[in-house]
Amino acid sequence: MNPVLAQKMGRSPVAQDKEGDVVETPMRVMRRALARAADKSVGLSVSVLGISQDDSSAEDLIESAPQDWVVLGLRDGHEPGLTGLFLLDPVFRSALVEMQTMGNLLNTTQEQRKVTGTDATLTVPFAASLLTELSDAGFGGGDVRIGGYDIGPIADIRTASLVLTQGGYRFWRVTVQLGGTDAQGELMIAMRAEAAAPVPPPQDDKAWSDAFQKSVGNAPAEMDAVLATLRLPISNVETFEVGQVVPLAGTTVGSITLTGPSGERFAQARLGQVAGKRAVRIETAQVEMHDVTHGVAPDMSATVDDTVLIDG
Repeated sequence: MNPVLAQKMGRSPVAQDKEGDVVETPMRVMRRALARAADKSVGLSVSVLGISQDDSSAEDLIESAPQDWVVLGLRDGHEPGLTGLFLLDPVFRSALVEMQTMGNLLNTTQEQRKVTGTDATLTVPFAASLLTELSDAGFGGGDVRIGGYDIGPIADIRTASLVLTQGGYRFWRVTVQLGGTDAQGELMIAMRAEAAAPVPPPQDDKAWSDAFQKSVGNAPAEMDAVLATLRLPISNVETFEVGQVVPLAGTTVGSITLTGPSGERFAQARLGQVAGKRAVRIETAQVEMHDVTHGVAPDMSATVDDTVLIDG
């Protein structure tokens, strides 16, 4: 269609790609979806006059949202709060209510009454139908999910701000003509835009191994310094008294064994003292973590000479 003739006839020009195929623009999708939803839900004839799209943060969205419109909250079940808003201006709200209560539109007045809970409830069927139509048409692109929401009335936009999930939002503001009359209304739909998952940079095996070793190396480790282990009958243990001396045959200050939480031994040490505190000096090999490749056992022959402080 010629763009000039389209404008004179009140219709937007048809968008085409390089091959001449018709492109489904947001305006075309919204026009069809909104007309179907209004007709199916309340029997109202609606035509779209204009549509705008923008991105905003949750804070800016609340600040710029109209204060006297019907507010419906959208919840997708993946977040504890709201992840979308559906707003209707007083003129559009009145048209939906009048079609459901009287079956026809009344003459519009300059002053519109305040929004009531009944008003908001009566707009839910239209909102649900419109979101379904838009979802079936693939409206919004891949980073915004249109369908699958639980819809419920919210007292006002300030109340919605208390439960709106933080993040980036995409919103559409649509101007419509109602019932073939001169009355014009507006609606606003805001959906949380899903952030693309960051793609990790490619890493070779050594880089991954180094990162893993660094991460594990910062993890806390618990160990016990064992001077000696005795095996005695329970009858002997039951006769222990305060002050009794238990001989440790063959035990010296160099008989310390360091063990892990499950009792595995990983080093031999000597009992000593550092800065007035008891300490052990590691004297034999300790296990080092290595990557095991193709069934080859890790090298555990590294010798260390270190001092471990024991509290107390």
